[in-house]
Amino acid sequence: MAFVVGVSILAMAPMMVFGVPSNLDLSNHFRFALPFHDALAAGNVYAGWLAESNAGYGDPSFRFYPPGLYYLLSLFKFATGDWYVATILAFTLISVIGGLGMYLWARSVLSDSQAMWVGAIYAFAPYHLNQLYQATLLAEWAASSVLPFVFAFVDRVCTHGRRRDVAGLAASYAVLVLTHVPLTVIGSVALLVYALARIHWQRGVQTVLKLSAGAALGLCASSIYWVTTISELKWIGLNDVAHDNSVDYRFNFLFSTFSPDYLNVWWMNILAVMTLLLTAPVILLLRRAKSEQQSLRSVAVLTVFAVFMAVPLSRPVWMLRPLQETQFPWRWLAVISMGAAILTAAAIPRLIQADENSARIKRLVIVGAMSIAVVFTLSHVVREAKFLPPADFQKTLAKVRGTSSIDYWLPVWASSTAQPMAEQVEAAGRSVSVESWTPENRRFRVAAGEAIEARVRTFYYPHWKARSAGQLLNTRPDKDGVLLISLPANAATVDLAFEEPRRSRVSAVASFAAFAFIGVLAIPLRRKQ
Repeated sequence: MAFVVGVSILAMAPMMVFGVPSNLDLSNHFRFALPFHDALAAGNVYAGWLAESNAGYGDPSFRFYPPGLYYLLSLFKFATGDWYVATILAFTLISVIGGLGMYLWARSVLSDSQAMWVGAIYAFAPYHLNQLYQATLLAEWAASSVLPFVFAFVDRVCTHGRRRDVAGLAASYAVLVLTHVPLTVIGSVALLVYALARIHWQRGVQTVLKLSAGAALGLCASSIYWVTTISELKWIGLNDVAHDNSVDYRFNFLFSTFSPDYLNVWWMNILAVMTLLLTAPVILLLRRAKSEQQSLRSVAVLTVFAVFMAVPLSRPVWMLRPLQETQFPWRWLAVISMGAAILTAAAIPRLIQADENSARIKRLVIVGAMSIAVVFTLSHVVREAKFLPPADFQKTLAKVRGTSSIDYWLPVWASSTAQPMAEQVEAAGRSVSVESWTPENRRFRVAAGEAIEARVRTFYYPHWKARSAGQLLNTRPDKDGVLLISLPANAATVDLAFEEPRRSRVSAVASFAAFAFIGVLAIPLRRKQ
């Protein structure tokens, strides 16, 4: 285990030396992380409105993007007081978690020494490192470190079926849901296939019930997030933005094109080839005895299925809407990398042991293929990354505040070119004084005058409630989506608050109760001798 931790930290060494890897998504993630941390510091455990984005008009993206990564970053920010150090530590921890998750999973099908190599191989898998160093797919990368634990506990439930195994499945699946939605969808399909291949059908009904209980408990524990997302999905621009082929699943299958004009697919094709080269020792497993293959069959089935889902042959399966929303079939490389790491480690002893029946040329070819994959990953994925040393990283964070969100996260009533406002509140000739203005609670006074609608520098969203003297005031969106509040003719003090609906409160209680129950299940009970 110490070896896995060491190798996982070693994979982060370039980041520790040269700085935080940067790409377009880095700014987007910290556009979330900075105000999310501010909300936590102010005592708001789960923020509902990102107030500073879009030049102060805000957006509801907190309600739709899983919060797991931002809790982790905020935790290290509270501990260190510095965003750069917090980011380095958080990313290093994610790498270690991924290695340990693969080690735990591999222990179910391999020896301890082979499982050790699984964690090391996964830490340097081309696609896994690309998620951090090139694409900056931070939430997906974090979820790729959680998903191995889910596979590990599915395996343990199928093999042992203990209470703590069900608890581990529930907890890890809940964390997966709270980290990244596309990988949750892909991972759920992969987990179903793996479970079907791994179940001992002599006690199939009992195992299926335990697996279902673990998944259901995990969904309950994560309901604080997904209940809101599903309920309010119709209120954001996700369904109304102009069609973009770059995020259309039909244009993102592996090996569907080899043209550099489709940069994402072209680059992912290369990473897929490098992953296959890294797994070259797998061909040696073909000569193993059938009994030796038995324990790896489920992993092999999972890996082959993941390859199938990533290539155009699986187009009919992608007619399912939830799969389409994951946008990129090449995301299945995350699952392919996991399965390939286990299969490769299983074949390594065969590669290094003397065997008179193995031709020397075959070994040379296999070692050469693996070397090409490792050298390519280090020289192109890692070395060619754009790194931000501390000073540049802080400048990047300073530019993030108040930046515009992508159209996906705008309320359907909003316009990305909303009419600028010089003040927080405009009341058409009536004087306005702002008494307080926080992300989810505002108060302002309006002098007496003609009954009009005040225009507030905030995008309309149904959860914004305006009250004066205890009376609810009418609200509606302006033509550009900005919040309008109907004011009485007399002088008024208006309290504007972002109020969570009852379903949010119920789901929060359900999540807390589910995590508490998971903790109880995980407690070992001693039997009397």
